[in-house]
Amino acid sequence: MKKRIGSLFLSVIFLLVACSEDVTQYEAKASDFEDAGFENTNNQRIVAIGKDLFIFGNFNTKSKTSIDKILESENFVSDQSYQKKYKNVKITTKKDKYYITADGGISLEFKKIGDRIIVDEEGVEYFTEKYPEK
Repeated sequence: MKKRIGSLFLSVIFLLVACSEDVTQYEAKASDFEDAGFENTNNQRIVAIGKDLFIFGNFNTKSKTSIDKILESENFVSDQSYQKKYKNVKITTKKDKYYITADGGISLEFKKIGDRIIVDEEGVEYFTEKYPEK
């Protein structure tokens, strides 16, 4: 009897460990960035159209986003409007992560945290009007 309880207990532990390993609730797809793209509350938008990546909005130095850090490296001035086009965009995904690269040394990482919500490396959320394809 004690052997059965011990075996059962051990089985439950293995099951819990297996279930807790890196479960991806929202799957990232490169196509999520196509057409509508994503916008944050700072009115910054990022979208992929063909082989180009477009980033536009206002450069904000108060609450930095990953986009602000790119613009800062390109010597933009605070509150300056911008529209940037980067060629040869590549969007790769792994589980709930997006990895975006483009010409000019552009490198961004986002995590999908909802059907239509992603978050950048600075913790800023971006939303899309596009519903995910099922």
